[in-house]
Amino acid sequence: MYGDIIDNLVVLFSLLFNIVMILVFVFRGQGRTQSEAKLGPVSNLLLIPFSILWLLNLLGNSDLGRLITPFPAIMFLAYDLWYRTATKRKPQHHPENWPLGLYIYLLLYVIGGIMLNGYAFLVSLPYGFIVLSSYYGSLMAYGYYQYKHKKFKNSQKLQAINNQ
Repeated sequence: MYGDIIDNLVVLFSLLFNIVMILVFVFRGQGRTQSEAKLGPVSNLLLIPFSILWLLNLLGNSDLGRLITPFPAIMFLAYDLWYRTATKRKPQHHPENWPLGLYIYLLLYVIGGIMLNGYAFLVSLPYGFIVLSSYYGSLMAYGYYQYKHKKFKNSQKLQAINNQ
């Protein structure tokens, strides 16, 4: 029973993680930086339950799958906390040359999301599909954000050509 509660909470927070990422990418795509900034603390707070639940799984002698799968998401949230909050830097989402930190950020996000899906599938097939659907939603929101950015860049290029 103790393990079931932990598993269900990890699935719940995995779903919440994906919903927060959907909102972040949609707000970025719409250029709503104020709304995105308000989601920063929510994202940072997700580090607490994931870390506690990971430690409870560790102390409860859970199987290796339940210990490994949430770890990349914890790393992503810790990196996001450090990058966004601790360094107080404004993230540059589309620099001309991507720094290594941006590659790491994106890689941790993708791997963390995939591994949380794996945890949900370890718990139950229906939960796995629910979390997987929300993860696909976050990837679609990221695609929307990329589309809007490219559309904005193309309109800027056209406007610069027309002004010449």
